[in-house]
Amino acid sequence: MKKSHEGGHHKTSSRKLEPRVGIFWLVDGKPLIDSTSLSEAEPYGDHLTHPRGHAEMWGQYQRGGLVSQEMEYEEPPRGRVIYHTKTRRFTFLADRCILRDKNVVRGIMSELKLPRNTETDTDNHYRCPACGSTKANEDF
Repeated sequence: MKKSHEGGHHKTSSRKLEPRVGIFWLVDGKPLIDSTSLSEAEPYGDHLTHPRGHAEMWGQYQRGGLVSQEMEYEEPPRGRVIYHTKTRRFTFLADRCILRDKNVVRGIMSELKLPRNTETDTDNHYRCPACGSTKANEDF
């Protein structure tokens, strides 16, 4: 089920090797990614980020049959990659269930063309029920 979408459309361009920001889930052990090239990312304070949120994309994935209608967007482990414009570094924010599996992290980072100096961290927004944490009330 490894999917990489750009607003639901696959694109071929010279930006293919450009690093990307985006959102992702781990569904049935496989990454589900929606991303944007860094040059097309949206400003969010001192960061550049993917313009779409988890709730919005999950609804599109449900309508398209990519994910179960019975599952809410915050149930599977999820995360987001952002770019800090001042430090010029990417941050990979994810649920602990994702961060524990280094192969999954490497796979997502490879798909997003992220540099080796990308920081990884947890975030209160990205805690799935399997980790015994409370659900986030808002999306980043």
